[in-house]
Amino acid sequence: MIERIIENWLDKSTEKSFQKPFCYMLANQGFTVIHLSRHCGMELGKDILAIAPDGTPCAFQLKGATNGKISLRQWRNEISGQVVDLVMGQIVHPSLKNGTPHRSFLVTNGELEEEVMRAIDDMNNRWQAGGNAHYRLETFVRGQILQMAINLQENLWPSELKDFKTLLELFLEDGKGPLPKDKLASLFESIFQLDSENIPSRAKCERLVSSAAILCSLSISSFTNQHNHLAEIEAWTIYIAYVFALAGKCNLPFRSIESEFNIAKKIIYNTLDNLYEELKGRTHLIEGNFLADQPIFRVRVTWLLAFLGIYDLWKRSEEVEDTEFYNFLTNFYTKYQGKMQLWGEAAIPQFLAFYWSYRKVDCTPKPDFLILHGLIETICKMNQPRSKIGLANPYYLTTDILPHLFGIADEPLKDSFAGKSYALEGLVHLFVRRNWKQQLKLIWPDITRIMISVFEPKLKWHFYRWINKEGIQKDIVPKPLQKWEELKKAAFESEGKCIPKNLKKHPVIVLLFLCVYPHRMNSQIIRWLHSELSRL
Repeated sequence: MIERIIENWLDKSTEKSFQKPFCYMLANQGFTVIHLSRHCGMELGKDILAIAPDGTPCAFQLKGATNGKISLRQWRNEISGQVVDLVMGQIVHPSLKNGTPHRSFLVTNGELEEEVMRAIDDMNNRWQAGGNAHYRLETFVRGQILQMAINLQENLWPSELKDFKTLLELFLEDGKGPLPKDKLASLFESIFQLDSENIPSRAKCERLVSSAAILCSLSISSFTNQHNHLAEIEAWTIYIAYVFALAGKCNLPFRSIESEFNIAKKIIYNTLDNLYEELKGRTHLIEGNFLADQPIFRVRVTWLLAFLGIYDLWKRSEEVEDTEFYNFLTNFYTKYQGKMQLWGEAAIPQFLAFYWSYRKVDCTPKPDFLILHGLIETICKMNQPRSKIGLANPYYLTTDILPHLFGIADEPLKDSFAGKSYALEGLVHLFVRRNWKQQLKLIWPDITRIMISVFEPKLKWHFYRWINKEGIQKDIVPKPLQKWEELKKAAFESEGKCIPKNLKKHPVIVLLFLCVYPHRMNSQIIRWLHSELSRL
């Protein structure tokens, strides 16, 4: 069965969609991946750079096979010129010494026609005869990739039938809709056996981390092929979370998961870049029929502003100068900032991602009042104690809430969200940090009528799990009267004690995690993020 699914995946995969699992297969073989091309298969050069176990640099060019085989025509018209650059071109990367000889590989999800194999052999012989012994093109073809995956079968394939069912359901998605995050999380739960009392060896944990990445790639391949950037980003963020969960449970040093983490991080960054490139070429954000798209247009805009904000903060954290991007960002923010939708508290991390980026574009008080004050007022109004329903808590995602907002749900919501909020305290603290004392004083009575909801997982590493069966749910009644200095002291606390150590090293990933896991939101995380991101 595993062979059949992998063969099916190879049949429908593109260069872009088999780049990621191939990277993790390399990692499982002891390679250290140091670079992934953002536009795989679309440019001259090297789609993947890696360092082999013996220390030799390796460059990989990925090519999809037409009708299952690379033909002589495809070789001559599309590939041969590129592989000459692949083999003869110098690798330039900060991790490598300039001029270091490297191995070169052509990778395809299909096979090579006999004439192509002969052409490659002739090319290698010419280089050899010319005294260039280190010039040589090697190949990875369909059968080799399939065998690499089969060799991982012990850890790649979940043992329980329900896990097979979950993987198959994800694999058969059409890739156009939202990612079923609960299903993907369930798959990772079973792969890593997080409920088991047994602690696997470090070596087995490292194998599982690579195998889980390959399964992640397989399960979301339809989303990748559909260029569903949101689903891809969410999937790899969940993968990172569960890798950190395994490391926390098994007390693994970060270096044991560092290679796989860096690959996933690069995948997310490249996907954000692909999203930006797509938006640059679009004149509008409508999908399909204009009238049919209206209900979710503002939800889409909210996500796009959040992702652009994260991409902006990521660039700033790495001190990347990109004038073209910053000009685009300013224009995009100006055009769409008023079209966001607060459909539930799960959207608040998206608003904050936009806010922290927008503040760097607009230094006036506008971001404080457009976002922070607007969110505080909306929560106070919608979640007042006598509200019939209120703004949905962050455990309710768009797929749960939108049918109710648009009146097409089969049954009414049974839960009431009145009188509680997971985000209000954190938003108030940010407003206090901006020193808007008089403006806050006017709405303070409304704020104190709403209880602060907080969930505390039982163990620190449980923070990463999609669902926690153990923990403490707190509903805290705010003080009706509070001195400004006391409020400022609480607002400026920013230790972020609830954030696990591995995640804390990567503030932008914490923000991304919060957008994907909005139910982990609390005032501690919001304050810590504000302090960290303000330094960028």
